[in-house]
Amino acid sequence: MRVFLNELALADAWTTPSSIQQPLKDILQARRQQSVLRNKLYCAGGIGGVPTSSGVPLSRAAQKLPRDIRVQFLDWVAKHGPFIEEDRQDIDEDLFYFGDHDVTYLGLGETARRLLVKSLAATLSPVRDEHSRFAPRRLDVTHGLREEPIEHVCVPNYTELETLAKRLGAVEPDPKNWQDLLEICRKRFSLLLIGHHCEEVLATYPFSPAAGRRIIFLLRILHEIKAEMNSSGRLSTAGLELRSKFFSGERASFSDESESRKQKRRKFTFPDPDGGNDIVCFWHGKISTPAFRMYFDWPVKRPAGPLRVVYIGPHI
Repeated sequence: MRVFLNELALADAWTTPSSIQQPLKDILQARRQQSVLRNKLYCAGGIGGVPTSSGVPLSRAAQKLPRDIRVQFLDWVAKHGPFIEEDRQDIDEDLFYFGDHDVTYLGLGETARRLLVKSLAATLSPVRDEHSRFAPRRLDVTHGLREEPIEHVCVPNYTELETLAKRLGAVEPDPKNWQDLLEICRKRFSLLLIGHHCEEVLATYPFSPAAGRRIIFLLRILHEIKAEMNSSGRLSTAGLELRSKFFSGERASFSDESESRKQKRRKFTFPDPDGGNDIVCFWHGKISTPAFRMYFDWPVKRPAGPLRVVYIGPHI
């Protein structure tokens, strides 16, 4: 389950620097003390441009906060995240409104997108006024044009941090190490075969939640592509679109090794997760925090079986 900060609720509550201090202090303290909130409470990368009720963007309004709160808040929303854009849900007819507000690129929009594809998601609205439009336990988000809605999405909404933290912990414990992370991924991505060599390599490096989020993102894309592949390896139209989006271009999430590096085949020879002879894999996903790589069998040699992920670890 993921939770997305309702940036509009934060902006509504930000009537004066003093009005927002306590709600912000509560969130920042909860994030420090509870890793489940630190790792699963997402915000929009463009949160700084969301206007407060007085019309001042949040990034400028934050300059009037006490220094300790200002530094913590800006470190979160401008540097560390996690951010929606790191793993944004793709969906057709990508347009969402809450009332008159376009929330397509905000927390409410991402929550609605994930609910439409049957993922667990909710919003956090930092409000204390029970009459606020963001106080209800369910918020109505419009999918599509306001005048011609495709449907209405009922978004679960939390205003109490303690209740939210308990819910997150009950749904799925936060991974504490690489082994936890990969076991969660094996359960979630049944069309992938993640080799135990991945754990062996990662075990010598400290666990990184940021790298963990990126690993989950890359595995999810591979899982989605594999779901669009038939037993002969042919991709559906949706699969071809995924391949075009994530496997091509200068900043693609996945890429092939250069021809010169391919000459060193031994460097790219890995244990077969299926127990067969070692296999050579040149295609890899990029993880930048830290500089890790994820190697996998591509083009898939045995399309009738799961896609094999053979290595996750430092750049080779």
